[in-house]
Amino acid sequence: MARIVYALSGQGRGHASRCLAISAALRKRGHEVLFCGGGTAKVILAERGEFIVEVPELKTVLRDNIVQAAPTLIANWASIANLERIVAHLTEALRAIGPDLLITDFEAFSWRAAERLGVPTISLNHQQVVTETIYEIPFEHWLDAQVAKAIISVIAPKKPVRLLLTSFFFPRLRRPRVTALVPPIIRDEVVKLKASRGDHVLVYYNQPEGSKALLNLLREDGRRYIVYNFPPPSDVSRYANVEFKPPSIQGFLKDLASGRGVLCTAGFTLISEALYLGKPLLAVPNRGIFEQTINAIFLAKGGLGKAVVGRALEADDLDDFHQNLDHYAGRLHSRRRSGNKRAVALIEEVLVSTGPSFHAFAGVHHAAMITSTK
Repeated sequence: MARIVYALSGQGRGHASRCLAISAALRKRGHEVLFCGGGTAKVILAERGEFIVEVPELKTVLRDNIVQAAPTLIANWASIANLERIVAHLTEALRAIGPDLLITDFEAFSWRAAERLGVPTISLNHQQVVTETIYEIPFEHWLDAQVAKAIISVIAPKKPVRLLLTSFFFPRLRRPRVTALVPPIIRDEVVKLKASRGDHVLVYYNQPEGSKALLNLLREDGRRYIVYNFPPPSDVSRYANVEFKPPSIQGFLKDLASGRGVLCTAGFTLISEALYLGKPLLAVPNRGIFEQTINAIFLAKGGLGKAVVGRALEADDLDDFHQNLDHYAGRLHSRRRSGNKRAVALIEEVLVSTGPSFHAFAGVHHAAMITSTK
């Protein structure tokens, strides 16, 4: 069986959810899986007692649901300036582990180290749908698309042996010999849920700053909302129809499974899990993150929900969403599918074609590396 290093982006929980689902399936097939990551990913994996090679987290700074270019550059400048040192250190860490394969989920440093060692790399993510598929978009998004493509081309591997794009929409591929589209990766906790239809809409934005206007819209709308990742306002008693809940994975999933729909930013993982459970979405993508824009565009194009792109949410949008919930739900009855098995099968095809040989001559077991990286 193979020794695999799974590297993942540290921002947000979506990459970690996908990584844990795939790594669990690989372990069931007898493979050894170690991890590489930072930020939120490191926290989630450490809580599970996993072995982690730590790398810097690349951050996106948001304010009022809009990407802040200069603060984002400043937040990542140390990593950019020290790229060579980071990759050199990571190269030695991987040499000590001796992996047969690296899987990277939009992690910027690990594939560069693997390339130096001759370790085959699989790129498994959703972000590269932006660069590796052919689609049409309104002209007003052209500049954001070019910026996104430039950023993705820096972060993602240049020459992976296989590129696996997980997606709920399926445009034409630019490199079909290398690339495969698979349905979303769904974690076991979601697969086991029994969906029902209560009277609330689940609300989640990936950053709470500047949330007052949104919360006022919800209050004035009058219908029931359950809100996560928003601090309760000082005058919370005025929000009788809005329930503010503290962070809780189990609580969130329960409210997701029992809701009428979801109001959220357009991150891929939450969209995928909501669609899997048959929940229509009202998606308000972070402005400046083109991947979210394209998610929202295809969501609306498929009749799976409503998208509010390039502007703030308005009261009319809420009305329109609620009035069309039954229509959206009717189109979602056949969406309960996942790409987990297909993704694992494609990973194992790569292992068969490349052969588990690297750790045989690396000569050092990963346990010896634990001390060297602390």
